[in-house]
Amino acid sequence: MKQIIFLSFAVVALLCIFSGQVVAGECPFSLSLAGQVVPFTSGSAGSGDDVPDYNDAFETGFSIAMEGAYALNPRFSILGGIGYEKHSGEIVEGISFDSLDVIPVYLGCKYFIAPVKKGWNPYLRADVGFAKFDSVDISYLGSSTEYWDSSWEFLADAGVGIEYTFGSLGVFAEIRVRYLGSPSSSLATYADADSSWSTPVVLGVSLGF
Repeated sequence: MKQIIFLSFAVVALLCIFSGQVVAGECPFSLSLAGQVVPFTSGSAGSGDDVPDYNDAFETGFSIAMEGAYALNPRFSILGGIGYEKHSGEIVEGISFDSLDVIPVYLGCKYFIAPVKKGWNPYLRADVGFAKFDSVDISYLGSSTEYWDSSWEFLADAGVGIEYTFGSLGVFAEIRVRYLGSPSSSLATYADADSSWSTPVVLGVSLGF
């Protein structure tokens, strides 16, 4: 799956090289603000017997993200973004997990299936970057200890979206598949987690200027 994301990013990037130029007179800059629902889909949140998966240790996350984009031509845009994501912790076999806070920082690109126009505009997108994991504590029988240390880990995603544009405004929806690297363990091998996979579902608004 990780290779599929990298391949998707490469395909989208190559498509842009063979696209046309920006339409004369159109402003190529835009800003967007989006909310996301982020369920974990796979990955163990530790190592050893009976360790919980991410989706057992943490609830579905909620995120807000801001992006800036520049249209290189009517079908291809490059972008950069930053977000804040929070997953509330769960209780698994008496062990209470604190919330997991993630700050993704990334660069990406969008490839529109047809030149952007007023109305519906479907597209492909892919991103790469890094995500800051805040430290996570666990508690058991009134005693708590640090489970994961704060760290920066690799991030990559790919997905599809559709945007409805009218004038300089647009509304969009996306679904992606996202890979996050393993957080840094604070409890030797017990907290040595896998990398994780999630499927963010995104709704947002954009403004061209």
